Amino acid sequence: MERMTAGEIVEAVGGVLLAGNPETVIENICIDSREAGEGSLFVPIIGEKVDAHKFIAQVLDQGASAVLMSHGDVTDSDKVHIQVKDTVKALGDLGACYRRKFHVPIVGITGSVGKTSTKEMISAALETGFNIMKTAGNQNSQIGVPLTLFRMDSDKELAVVEMGISEFGEMENLVRFVEPDVAVVTNIGEAHIAQFGKKENTLKEKLKIAMNFGENQRVFLNGDDPLLRQAAADMKCPVTLFGTDLSCDYRAENIHIEDGKNCFTLVYPEGREDVVIQQLGLHNILNALVAIAIAKHFGIEPAVAKKGLKAYEGLPMRQQINHLAQGIKVIDDSYNASPASVKSGIDGLMQLDNPGRKIAVLADILELGDISEQCHYDTGVEVAKEKLQVVVTVGQEMKFLAKAIIDSGAGIAVCSFDSNDEAIEWLLNNISAGDAILVKGSRGMHEEEVVKALREKFSVK
Repeated sequence: MERMTAGEIVEAVGGVLLAGNPETVIENICIDSREAGEGSLFVPIIGEKVDAHKFIAQVLDQGASAVLMSHGDVTDSDKVHIQVKDTVKALGDLGACYRRKFHVPIVGITGSVGKTSTKEMISAALETGFNIMKTAGNQNSQIGVPLTLFRMDSDKELAVVEMGISEFGEMENLVRFVEPDVAVVTNIGEAHIAQFGKKENTLKEKLKIAMNFGENQRVFLNGDDPLLRQAAADMKCPVTLFGTDLSCDYRAENIHIEDGKNCFTLVYPEGREDVVIQQLGLHNILNALVAIAIAKHFGIEPAVAKKGLKAYEGLPMRQQINHLAQGIKVIDDSYNASPASVKSGIDGLMQLDNPGRKIAVLADILELGDISEQCHYDTGVEVAKEKLQVVVTVGQEMKFLAKAIIDSGAGIAVCSFDSNDEAIEWLLNNISAGDAILVKGSRGMHEEEVVKALREKFSVK
């Protein structure tokens, strides 16, 4: 980040300077006590289990220059102590203030699933023409978004920022922090449905990303999502649709696989362009479409933007293909899961060219609340439509998905386990040469353990 003084920070957060020199220069803002050093402002977050205020004395001893605090006493009168009512709110206020220092267009990305992969592909396309800043990892929350904004500096020409919400009212805050000029909504699904209650509520909250948009701003919507396609007609700002539906402004045709890569023909208002990406699955084609559309919005022609997409290799634990011994392929999609992303993962598995069986290892989808049983069963109904040979489930909720597959009479072998260890034991004893295996589950299910075991067992010597 670029320098700010303690006095500027006090004004930005509406705080009170309890101790220290207001001319103290701050060059780094952090919430992790291990990252706090000279020139740092430490922002202690009160979590469910730990109140980070207890680390204030420690971070000052190790060289931090300043701290925010909502309670407690001054521990070093030579260091800056700024009192605020709420450190999370103050962090957001400071992020909003810092963002306004830069007259840089920001692309804001939201949606139920796929925000991080969409962000990465948009960034890959934009990097063919601009020096950009993008969200690190998936720092897309009330805390993560301000931390992302602090990474901006005067060298950046564009920024790409994820904006994730899980509760009513959060998007208004993120919009206040980011002030996006362009917005993307990837899809409307069941993620966080326990909090929002129904998809229509999710739609309303996600679309608030463009709540302040006028004629000079633009929102990009997934035209294959029925709710978003319907919402497009009511938007008060210019809209670009992307997808495979004929109504889409940026459309994919002739979708096929060549040499293990996704290939399609882009049809857009000015012409056509053949595109190749390394990532499998229809959802990644949609990501590529919106990436090219946004690049074009900023003046990068599709023929140039597609080169950045072709070179993009993907993120760890997000549909990464592992080529193991005996021709075994493992798709590591263990980072997270939702009903929609499970379907996307299966889509990617079915696209693989392998001589053996297609096996899906699926662990519980968390955070579905009272509709978890029905969502898992409905997802199983969709999975049963694919020509899989085996489905291995892990966890109690996935037993409803297993039941749906069995009820369908599709002839897919189903094996259900309570733990990763049990699933791993079955897999190691039953996988054959040429098999392709998808591994997917919510973050809390730790399906990376399954991937690790398969890599170790079938490592290429």
